[in-house]
Amino acid sequence: MKFINLTALAICIFTSQAIGVAIPENELESLVARQGSPVAFNVAPLGTSCGHGTTITCVLSPGQSCKGNFNPAQASVVVTEALGNCHVSLYAQPDQQGGVTQRLDTDTTGTCVFTNIATWESYGIFC
Repeated sequence: MKFINLTALAICIFTSQAIGVAIPENELESLVARQGSPVAFNVAPLGTSCGHGTTITCVLSPGQSCKGNFNPAQASVVVTEALGNCHVSLYAQPDQQGGVTQRLDTDTTGTCVFTNIATWESYGIFC
């Protein structure tokens, strides 16, 4: 009976131990890169203070994009989070048409960009 109790106790101890595996540094960097980069920005229509509108968030891996339309058109934008080589492109027409009218890179995080009219009707986030 004692043997069974000791065996059961030993199995419980061994199975509850976390298994750790060393990962080479070059593989670790690759795994981190595939995790994706969060990008978030806040847009507001005319008459709403910058940063007090709708926040749009997307987690991207390199080479991916998030796209969408605004309804109504937006007059201000502030990037609240952007990591890596990501940027937000704003367009004056729906469905990312008409060319980029504003591009916000990672170094513009926290800076409000606004217009006196509601200019932007769609966006694209690219990494």
